[in-house]
Amino acid sequence: MSIPLHPRAEAHGKVIVLGEHAVVYGYPAVAAGLPQGIVLEASPRPDPRLPITLTIPAWDLDLELHPGSDHPVARACLEVLAHCDGPVTGWAIRGSSALPSRAGLGSSAALTVALARLVYGPGAGVDDVVAASLAGERVFHGEPSGLDSRVAAQGGVLRYVRGEPPRQIRPGAPLPLCIIPSGIPRSTADQVARCRSRLEHLPSVVRPVLIAVGQAVESGIHAIEHGDLDTLGILFDVAHGLLGALDVSSPALDRMAADARAAGARGAKLTGAGCGGCLLALAGDAPDRLTAAFPSLRPLFVEVAAS
Repeated sequence: MSIPLHPRAEAHGKVIVLGEHAVVYGYPAVAAGLPQGIVLEASPRPDPRLPITLTIPAWDLDLELHPGSDHPVARACLEVLAHCDGPVTGWAIRGSSALPSRAGLGSSAALTVALARLVYGPGAGVDDVVAASLAGERVFHGEPSGLDSRVAAQGGVLRYVRGEPPRQIRPGAPLPLCIIPSGIPRSTADQVARCRSRLEHLPSVVRPVLIAVGQAVESGIHAIEHGDLDTLGILFDVAHGLLGALDVSSPALDRMAADARAAGARGAKLTGAGCGGCLLALAGDAPDRLTAAFPSLRPLFVEVAAS
């Protein structure tokens, strides 16, 4: 008899609000959880000896979780199940998500957190779920910082500094975030290397840019806590320019940011690694006008609740 799974579990996605790339060098970053980043539902297979299947149509995933598989998603899921002493046969798992995969929105952490909750159940502690998620995240990212798993499990808005426990931030007003996929593939490793190369070549010029990104984070935290969305929007614009100076923007992202501002966004910036992935816009008083400005890109509007 296969070990039972719980019938349903979910996890948050993640978006970096401020602090990309500078966080690699010890400066702070702010991340927000995206509600219902993924929902997993588990049902028994007719024969409990059959391998677990994982189907997530939105991410073009349809896998059997075979030991020894070379597919990174299968390997990561099996690592999570092993960490949790979960089943390895007898279940069909189906997922739904509004998030695009491989776009810097924490899709892998959302998957591993939700999978851990299928084993542990809805009452599992956040620390236990994060530890299980990291067992899978190591397959994808080598030595992950843990930020994505923490946000996926906990949600909310978190201040993160490498090597320190994340600190929860309590927004003074809802954060109306519009996430706009560029449709351009990106590689986190490549963009981190681009930033590092620029820092090594011109340290006296680029180090102050990293410091300014960190200072924008601290000012952004103050704006978030006080519900000052106009100032937060200005900081989005400043951060986008600073990230461009680090060589991780692109003409396409710059055009998207300008179009978002023209459509009423308080501010707009790249989010995540850059040179592709997604644009993050802070919506103004007419979010429908903002999302309508990008009809072919299927923007995702999320309002992060105030505390």
